[in-house]
Amino acid sequence: MDCATVLNPLLIVKIVRNASICRMRTGGVATQDRLSQGGGLSWTFFLAMLSAFCLFLLAVTDGLAQTLTEEGQSEVVVEQPTNVEATRSPRSGEGDEPVTSEDWAKADFYGFIDIHQRLRQPSETVMDNGLRLLTAPDFPPFNYRNKAGAPVGYHVELARAFCEQLNIACTMKVVPFDAIPDLLASDEADAALAGLVRHPELQGRVTFSNVFLKRPGRFLHLKDDGVSTDKDALQGKPVAVIGGSAHEAFLRAYFDGVNRVPVNDLHAARELLEEGKVVAIFGDAFQLLHIATQRNGIFSFAGEPYYDDHFFGDGMAFAYKAGRTDIGNLLNFGLQKLAQSGRLAELYARHFAFDVYASY
Repeated sequence: MDCATVLNPLLIVKIVRNASICRMRTGGVATQDRLSQGGGLSWTFFLAMLSAFCLFLLAVTDGLAQTLTEEGQSEVVVEQPTNVEATRSPRSGEGDEPVTSEDWAKADFYGFIDIHQRLRQPSETVMDNGLRLLTAPDFPPFNYRNKAGAPVGYHVELARAFCEQLNIACTMKVVPFDAIPDLLASDEADAALAGLVRHPELQGRVTFSNVFLKRPGRFLHLKDDGVSTDKDALQGKPVAVIGGSAHEAFLRAYFDGVNRVPVNDLHAARELLEEGKVVAIFGDAFQLLHIATQRNGIFSFAGEPYYDDHFFGDGMAFAYKAGRTDIGNLLNFGLQKLAQSGRLAELYARHFAFDVYASY
């Protein structure tokens, strides 16, 4: 009997501490003989006590299995059940889980994965080794901690779906964001889902999988104000944007007639929009989602999404050690399988309340 095993509908989680797993095994007749010689305890009483003890351990580990420590003293091991489809259950939409309407969950997804790209089947060795994944605690809505301290977000959900799709064992640790490049380069982890982007400092050390999500720039406005985001219509109009950001630089380059109102953060931008001091906010579409879902839906995206790799980067991808072509192929292969099966679209639709790629 494995006292550290916690079953849930999506995966089997084991808490691993110092490379040892709490296991208790009964010894059949041999155990019964030893007990009968040791002081009159009955076999029935022993079984009752053993069952109670294991139930207690299961209750404790059920909570522990949801928490990944930043110190790396504990890690969650994800081992896939044989019949994935039979164990998958729908999301409830409660608590910190993404909430979405049934109609939106069925909507089409603007896919960035090329489902026709010819990729090699990963070797059995790579599949058997599984993946050691990293994430960070401070990049909502992609990876962060909920009120209970458990890691949540799109990246956490993607990691689970990825490993489930390929039926491979995975671990995922929460570490400080700045530590991720060194951990990848030193082979202490295989890949990371934490928002790392291409940067000259990472060249030769870290590289990236195919992009699974783009991060366009967008305008956000009050839903009922009728503001147009056409360049001419915004001429001379005040628009809030985080000062010194790539989004302010984009406005300067392509909306030079806009009256840019620099702010320190999106909270300040939202206040200006509510007070009518600006007609819109311009920023990262996914970061603006948090505002779009506030105040009983009074906010909405406006116009089209803006894509520009120079200003906004390539998009979201797995990061892994440069030169590890075996890992890169595994990551791209798994993402393609997720896209082909429709699970990547489902994950996107179920996690984000609004379609950041649609026209409004």
